[in-house]
Amino acid sequence: MASCSPFEDYQVGQVLTLSVIPEQGEKSSDSTARARIRHLQIPRTLSCCMIVDLLGEGCPDNPVFLKLYDRRFSEQLRSDHGIDPWKRDAEEEYINAVRTGAARQFLHNLHTIPDFEEDTGESWDDGQIEAFLTGQVHELFNTEATVYDTLRDIQGKLVPRLVARVHLPLSLPDAGIGLADAVELLHIKGILLQYIDGFSLSKVQDHAPKSEWQGIVDQAVAIVQVVGDHGVLNRDVRPDSFIVQRDRSGCYRVFMIDFGLARLRGWNETERDWAKAKLNKDEEGAVGLVMKKRLAREGFELRFENSDRYMEWAGGDDE
Repeated sequence: MASCSPFEDYQVGQVLTLSVIPEQGEKSSDSTARARIRHLQIPRTLSCCMIVDLLGEGCPDNPVFLKLYDRRFSEQLRSDHGIDPWKRDAEEEYINAVRTGAARQFLHNLHTIPDFEEDTGESWDDGQIEAFLTGQVHELFNTEATVYDTLRDIQGKLVPRLVARVHLPLSLPDAGIGLADAVELLHIKGILLQYIDGFSLSKVQDHAPKSEWQGIVDQAVAIVQVVGDHGVLNRDVRPDSFIVQRDRSGCYRVFMIDFGLARLRGWNETERDWAKAKLNKDEEGAVGLVMKKRLAREGFELRFENSDRYMEWAGGDDE
């Protein structure tokens, strides 16, 4: 059941019909979820994020967070790869490449031929570029969904709860595409998450009193450690990777978000190699040292229990 044109952007008030992707081991089903867009998050980065209300009997009253890995409008993704903003002509060329099987063949070559991107990238047409981006967003989706599965026991506590994996079918301007694996190339994959109504850790000085800053940053650093203990290494940890929520009792709770650029510990990765990888990425320093520098501008000195560990943090730029 398609609910979105491949040539139109998302709009507040729009109702999306999302197909629910069964979890691994579950039988396939025709389950759908209807979601009305309440708010669109700007700017768009590696995905398109929005706050939505689920419609229908038995749906929760509270809004949920919808993250769609949409190559068309993921501005940072396109910019990171030096690709121009999406345009209708490119979409028409991509749809045609999916219909003819050229897109599937292109992705096969990309994944199986050594140095294919380096050797041919300069000559890609618009259809091939959009196919390349489809492969990129599918990988982001698979990574983030897998990480949330790995963090199942801390969902709703230290990271948002994963409500469902979904995909948004796009309605085609004329005849459909018969092959199921080809149709998938026109699906916008996504995840529905618990909506955390709060503020970014990077804005803690604007939303919380100074008396709470130390405890809030301590929570963020502790979450990094817990996530690491689950065998997850996040390559994109920064203060904006955390949402701080003030609960009904007045206490501040921190949640870690955004795992599209994370990876799991390899099954054959030794303790030594894993420790080296974590040290090189320095997730704790990416939070602790950056926030220490940022809050120092406000005349506040963050202190850390393990001062020796703090001195080892590589840190880097604080933005």
